[in-house]
This record gives sequence, structure tokens and C-alpha cells, in this order.
Amino acid sequence: MIAQPRRKVAHLTSAHPAWDVRIAFRECGTLAAAGYEVVLVAGGDCGQPLPPGVRLRSVRKPRGRFDRMTRTVWDVFVAALRERADVYHFHDPELIGVGLALRALGHAVVFDVHEDIPKDIVDKPWIAPAFRKPIALAAAFVLRVLQKRFSAIVTATPAIARRFNACRTVVVNNYPRLEDLPIEALEERSREDAALYVGSITQLRCIDEMVAAMTHPDLAPNVRLVLAGTFESERVERLVRRMRGWRRVQFLGQCTRPQIKELLASARVGLLLYRAAANHEECLPNKLFEYLGAGLPVIVADSMQCAQIVEHERCGLVVDPLDVRAIASAITWFVQHPGLAQEMGERGRRLVLERYQWSSEAKKLTSLYEQIA
Repeated sequence: MIAQPRRKVAHLTSAHPAWDVRIAFRECGTLAAAGYEVVLVAGGDCGQPLPPGVRLRSVRKPRGRFDRMTRTVWDVFVAALRERADVYHFHDPELIGVGLALRALGHAVVFDVHEDIPKDIVDKPWIAPAFRKPIALAAAFVLRVLQKRFSAIVTATPAIARRFNACRTVVVNNYPRLEDLPIEALEERSREDAALYVGSITQLRCIDEMVAAMTHPDLAPNVRLVLAGTFESERVERLVRRMRGWRRVQFLGQCTRPQIKELLASARVGLLLYRAAANHEECLPNKLFEYLGAGLPVIVADSMQCAQIVEHERCGLVVDPLDVRAIASAITWFVQHPGLAQEMGERGRRLVLERYQWSSEAKKLTSLYEQIA
């Protein structure tokens, strides 16, 4: 009996880094483990080892937004053609044209939608306010029309999936892999008086408020803010570094998965503070489930629906994300009540182990590929 050749899959991104958790470590890693030949086409280098069986094909890193939406998109398309994959799986709205071209050439193409695109457009600060709503309406129309052109749609949340035809759409949630979390919940005495934020460092995600809380009178002494991620721009980084609270910030930059695992095991509380925005209301951020899965209680913005999970399961505190005093007071509460904080963290950990882990989402992804590959 002649063995069948392995199917080849190419994941394409122009906007996400090569080390993106959802793309590289969850989806690509899952497909490689399932026996597919997997290549990731992305801008720049990864800076850390990719999962076994995942190969990076790097294109030139964009120099700015316009460069990314033009030259980088073209580079991704050329690299995709050269890979001659059986399935192409793209992750950015600006690659829709690339996906359509690959589909026209007869390839199976999956569109992975990470954000509610029309709502995300409404929140874009670089788009003139007068144009945001018309562009968002146009985007919603384009998505409805073009979705049938692709082999399948994958979405990161059930809320995003509502924009697409249910029979063509699979929800693959951003739940954590257990191997990315501390194996066992640590004893409370091993945790430091540190509030942790992991992810993109942006003003929409309340970097100003988090740093300002570090000098608020209601903050407990010796508490520091640990930041693991990259700033959205050099301008924002300059502004934040000038704030008084920066002296109590430990900025680590982009960290590897093992480093993040250590941070999750050592901090006192995780921060998930998003300003009110259309695209944030129904999102299910990856970092929420990573915090909880590590036994880390959380401070969550009341503008997000996922705050209901935190309140119902009693695994953290909910605050107004623009209220610096409330943020400082919540951090202080966790520092001053370590036993209760540990109980919250343990409840959150059990919740992830029972309901919110990647293994269930991996099955959805591999099942989809069995159908289309």
C-alpha cells in the first residue's frame, strides 16, 4: 500500500508577529502535531523556537502601516505561491485579496477572523472619525458577500461568528494550552507583590491608567507593575516612560512562552483593563484564560462582557478601567488579602481546567481540516 503524502498547510499573516500565540503556538502547532506539513509566512523573525514541525518563512518586516498593507501583503502572496500548499489559512483582513486570488487558483482557503472587523474599524484612532462608520458598514457588506468565496471561516469568538453563515463557520476560541501554564498552582507565599500585564501595550488597553495607578496613594507599598509585551508605537512608549509611575514598572519587552509561564506563576494578580470600545465588549482575550489557568486572580474592566465570568465564578475583581484609584485599590486588596486571593486564583484555575482549555478547540480545528484538506 502506497503511503499518502502529507498535506501541506500555509498560515499567512501580514499584521501579526511570527510569535503570535494563536497562530503559531496553537493553530500551527496543533496542525503539525496532527501530521500536516506546516509553514508560517510572517514578517520578521520569531525570536523564539516555534512548535515542532512548524517552519517559518519570513518576509520583510513592514516599516509602517502603509508599507504593511502594500509591500508586505504582496510579499506574503508571493511567498504563499512559492510554498505550493494544499490549504492556505490567512489571519488579516488586508489579506482578503490574497485569499481570493489563491482560491481562484484552486486552493482551499480558510479566513481566520480574530476581531469583529466592522467594530474594530469604528475604534481605529488613525481613521478620521467622520469616515469610521461608513467604512465599517462597507466592511460588513464586503464580509457578507465574500464569505462564500472561501472554503471556511474560523472565528476567535462566538460573537464574531454571528457575522457569518453558521454552516460555513467554526468558532476556535483563544483558550490556553495546558503546557503553557504552570503545572501546579504555587503556594501563595511564593507570589510577589506584582501586578502583571501580558500582551500588546496600547492606550486602548489602559497602559496610561495602569502606570498612573503605581503612584496612587491607595496603592500598597512596594507593589510594582510587570509589563511583558511590545508598545503599539514609539510615541506611546515615550509618553508612558515620562509618567511618574514608570519608576515602579518592570518592563520586560517581548517574552518567550517559557518566560511568560514563569511570570504567570510569580505575580500576585493579572490585569485585563480595556477601555470601552465596540470591539472590546464581547471579546474573550487570551490573557484572561492564561491568567486564570495559572491560578492568578484578575482585575477586569467592567466594560467587557467577560467580566461576568469573573464575577460569577468569583475569581477576580471588576473595576472601571478609567478609574486609577479603583485600579490601585483593587491591587492593594489582593496584596493585603493573600489567602482570599489564592482562593480566587484556585477557582479560576479549576474553571480553565474544566471548561476553557485548548484541547477542545484543537479538535474543532483538526476536524475542519479533515473536511477541507
